[in-house]
Amino acid sequence: MKSVSNVLWALTITIAAATTTLAGHAGPLPMPPSFTDELAPEAVLRTYPLGVITKQAAFSHHGKAVRTLILPNGKEGWVYEVGGKQAQTYQHPNPTKERHTVYETGPGNGVRLYTLEFDDKGVVIDVLYNEQGRHDGLTAVQAQRKVRGEGTLKGEDHGVK
Repeated sequence: MKSVSNVLWALTITIAAATTTLAGHAGPLPMPPSFTDELAPEAVLRTYPLGVITKQAAFSHHGKAVRTLILPNGKEGWVYEVGGKQAQTYQHPNPTKERHTVYETGPGNGVRLYTLEFDDKGVVIDVLYNEQGRHDGLTAVQAQRKVRGEGTLKGEDHGVK
């Protein structure tokens, strides 16, 4: 009986030590900026914490993406739309005259697109920004290198030109 008690005690100590060790290394994740109309895209890209935000954390913070896609470099991307949505109210022609309000967006309405780029481990490695369609935006890697005075590496292309 004493042997079983010793094994349980040793197991409890081992679990407690492992939990303490893991908790010490994990720490809280930095909070990424929100994708909103109020924040300038450059500010979002300069401050987005790259290499630490997991898919779960991105989903918790930004919500469900409008769509997911495979980027030209083969990495997974989650696309978020910001702004440009206008409320339109429609009235049914039937006798009830029921009204519905929907939010529509279209080209040229100032829609901002942010795409989170994930590595093979499911961690955000870049944020791509576009406003007027494909290939006209910036990336977080570019913006953060510019702030550090490093410029952009030649040949670096995450699907945005």
